[in-house]
Amino acid sequence: MKLLNTSQKRPFINRFSGNLVIFCSDERFVQATLDFLKKDLGVETSDLVVIAGGPAFIPKQESSLIERLNLLIYAHQIKKVILISHENCGYYKHHHPNLSSETLEKLQIEDLKKSLIFLKERGLKGQAFLAYVEKDQILFKEINQE
Repeated sequence: MKLLNTSQKRPFINRFSGNLVIFCSDERFVQATLDFLKKDLGVETSDLVVIAGGPAFIPKQESSLIERLNLLIYAHQIKKVILISHENCGYYKHHHPNLSSETLEKLQIEDLKKSLIFLKERGLKGQAFLAYVEKDQILFKEINQE
């Protein structure tokens, strides 16, 4: 077996931060999302769930993913969950092909709000954001439960 990255060994830290971040796997947004978490929110470490549609599985109650989410919450002692969706998401366009961009964005915001309620009902702190592109820059707008 060949060992990789031997010049950049990383220490193993045997504890959990209590943070979980759920966001979409769209590669156009991944690096900006990771930078946003670290630089803007100060989240240095976290568990990650990176999947098409990001947190869309929560309000849709997709049972296998909810089961895994519950496992992470319990086993990794999650206290705070950050949810991030993004504009022009292929997951939403695929599941709602007849909706306009504006209507899809409203649906994503409603899904984020429902997800925040889901987290609150489980005693978790939640934050939600919608990423969007403005003048070739990815920006993040916080979505409140209201």
